[in-house]
Amino acid sequence: MKWRLLLRLFFIQALWNYRTLLGSGLAWTLLPALREFRGAERDELNSAIGRHAEHFNAHPYLAGFAVGALAGMERDDVDEEVIRRFREVVRGPLGSLGDRLIWSAWLPTCVLLAGGVVLLGASPLVGVAVFLVVYNTLHLALRWWGISAGLALGKGVGEALGRARLPLWSERVGRAGVLLLGMVAGLVLATGVSPPEPVRHTGPAGLFVVAGILLFIVGVRRDQLAWRWTPALALAGVAGVYLWGILGAG
Repeated sequence: MKWRLLLRLFFIQALWNYRTLLGSGLAWTLLPALREFRGAERDELNSAIGRHAEHFNAHPYLAGFAVGALAGMERDDVDEEVIRRFREVVRGPLGSLGDRLIWSAWLPTCVLLAGGVVLLGASPLVGVAVFLVVYNTLHLALRWWGISAGLALGKGVGEALGRARLPLWSERVGRAGVLLLGMVAGLVLATGVSPPEPVRHTGPAGLFVVAGILLFIVGVRRDQLAWRWTPALALAGVAGVYLWGILGAG
């Protein structure tokens, strides 16, 4: 059961539409569980498919929590109205938590990590491999964890999400991403200017320009990143790598 739900979860967005968003995909993903727990009577099965095909939205990587929990609730023969209320309650948090953790923090951090590896001398293929391995490690872990926790806890899956403290991890990954941004910017400046003399003359000006850009980015996104720490991390990354490049050129 768990493996079938997990495999279908990868295609939950295939039936995305403007009317139900992920609703149709959610019903299709749950179909193995619905057939097993509600398939004795065709009318009961059709009714279950219909209620799960209603409007629903979540981040695709965190949708496994809803899929697992709903499958567990169908297994435990939970009242239909309770299932509907659960769907309404979880769709907002699963969307916002996933957007902050994945799209705003993890994805750009992985891109910057791969870019930094290439700038340090690795081949582009190695950079691509680093990105795919690092990014998909969290991606696959979230899907598996969501299905497992949902099936085990049912409507109590929110407690598992709360204990995981995903907003805190979003903040930490965001800090790491800004540090990597500073390091990548420093690598570009340190390796992209030649001969050494212009580097020494334009170094302070270039450093201030990059620092200003990074502070602007952090200021705009301070609702998603740690305002007190990210400017320091960005400046440290730029200054450290940039000065390393200047000293190395000399």
